[in-house]
Amino acid sequence: MNISKHQNDDLTAIIKIELQPADYQPRINEVIKKYAKTANVPGFRPGHVPVGMIRKMYGPSVMLEELNKLVSENLGQYIFDNKIEIIGSPLPTVGEHEMVLEDGRDFEFLYEIGLAPKIEFQLPKSKTPYFLVKIDAKMIEEDVNDVRRRYGKFSNPETAEENCILYGEFNELDADGQLKEGGVKTTTTLAIDRMPEAKDRKKFVGLKKEAVVDYNPMEAIRNETEVAAMLKIDKSNAALHSNYRFTVMTISHIEKAELNQELFDKLYEAGSVSSEEEFRGKVKEGIASYFERESDRKLKKDLRNAILESTNIPLPDDFLKRMVKANQDKPMEEQEFDHQYYHMAEDLRWNLIMGHVAAEQNITLEEEEIREASRGMMRQQFAQYGVYDMDEAKVEEMSNRYLTQEGNYERFERTIREAKVFDYLKKTVKLDITEMPYDEFVARLNEKTAHELEHHH
Repeated sequence: MNISKHQNDDLTAIIKIELQPADYQPRINEVIKKYAKTANVPGFRPGHVPVGMIRKMYGPSVMLEELNKLVSENLGQYIFDNKIEIIGSPLPTVGEHEMVLEDGRDFEFLYEIGLAPKIEFQLPKSKTPYFLVKIDAKMIEEDVNDVRRRYGKFSNPETAEENCILYGEFNELDADGQLKEGGVKTTTTLAIDRMPEAKDRKKFVGLKKEAVVDYNPMEAIRNETEVAAMLKIDKSNAALHSNYRFTVMTISHIEKAELNQELFDKLYEAGSVSSEEEFRGKVKEGIASYFERESDRKLKKDLRNAILESTNIPLPDDFLKRMVKANQDKPMEEQEFDHQYYHMAEDLRWNLIMGHVAAEQNITLEEEEIREASRGMMRQQFAQYGVYDMDEAKVEEMSNRYLTQEGNYERFERTIREAKVFDYLKKTVKLDITEMPYDEFVARLNEKTAHELEHHH
């Protein structure tokens, strides 16, 4: 067997694999012998079918399968042994001579490969905006009340009071105050005390089961995100500002939990919080931690766009396009293909940059980090269903099973490495930190960059 690489240009090459009969015949003979031992052929006892007959019946298909295995194994090994950094997957190509599948012949297999370019990039020299939420007393109080509700005592009074939660059906109304045909209809909860004005809360106080109220949720609650979530619609939906008829189905009252040591020990390590002041400090830390993750998400997007725009990373585009088309389930319109390829190439460039930074900064990860991340995901999934005390042996078993499924181990590995690279970038770039109110922060998170407006549609 002879394997050689022939450079086409800086970004593509051809790997040639030349096979002689001595390379493949022993493998084929071994498979034919196994077939002869198990084949069921009329007129012959099992295990007594002549090898020549088996070769005639199965020889071509066995040869094709074994040649493919042999080429695939050695192609991968050659790329690994020679430390060839490839992009995408090798693409079979046709040689000068037509291949005739016949035992005893020499064979030549050609594969085109895309080569990873050299990476040279600079971090942004100017400061990168980094937005933080200004955490005020109102936000802390809302979170404290939410905790007290979650750990409070529930009851179902006959008549609603200001601190009750109603469960019922919303039906959108038309301009004449009638049920709108095809309008929004949903069943959900309504917390009376979420309405800032007393006049709006007054409409719901004293209601009983099956009572009906017509009102405008947006005018009463004045929070697009909250109302959209309650009505289960998108914020861009015009129905967000409609009038609705609300029909009460059940009334719940929550007696909020006391802010005492019993509650603190339920929420945190026993004895670590011993006063209301310390508890509110922990709540503030939790809010800050949540919004910092959102801030990081925005920073990650902005850094990615800035670095990609300022870095020229050539790719073997012609090769990659042919590779993608060769693996498509069905052809797509050229315009749609070009759009999808643009984003694929952008992701590929970014992955190359991330890999370059990881190698340059010697950013590594241990297998235990991957396994712990998998265990954490299992615990989180069960916590969503209210199961917090999972047996660790069961967590370990499920985690191991998940990591053996195709692609999951690699996905965790990539995610953790990217997180470490981002931590490095965040510490290295110059940040222009700005604190702002929640509404302005949300607007900043959702704004589109010029790059996104041009390319992401």
